Amino acid sequence: MLRMFVISMSFIFILVPDLANSHKPQAFLDGVAGTSDEGPQIVEHFCSTCHAPSPMLPLGAPRMGVTSDWRARLEQGLDLLFKHADEGLRAMPPRGGCFECTDKQLWLAIAALLPMDIVEHKQILEDKTK
Repeated sequence: MLRMFVISMSFIFILVPDLANSHKPQAFLDGVAGTSDEGPQIVEHFCSTCHAPSPMLPLGAPRMGVTSDWRARLEQGLDLLFKHADEGLRAMPPRGGCFECTDKQLWLAIAALLPMDIVEHKQILEDKTK
């Protein structure tokens, strides 16, 4: 048992530095900045673990494109939605874990998460992401 623990810990100490070296969020954000799918790429990179239609971590986060998950949140207004994304809410960390995201990129990610049938909010978001 102890031997297995030591082997596991050795693996972690070998693997973690490589993972840390491969995680370069600013380089990723710089690479997608200004592209036509900047928001969806940010969502895929930072948000999809909890916000996917079938999330890896089902913590109750509103799912991408599911109108019923977003309706009550949107009734509170986009500014409050942004505030929750910016400051974090419940299990979601501040800025959804995208600490390097600009406000514009955070708005683009929010727009990408919203269902397409919520047009009135998409139009408002266009003004916030210019």
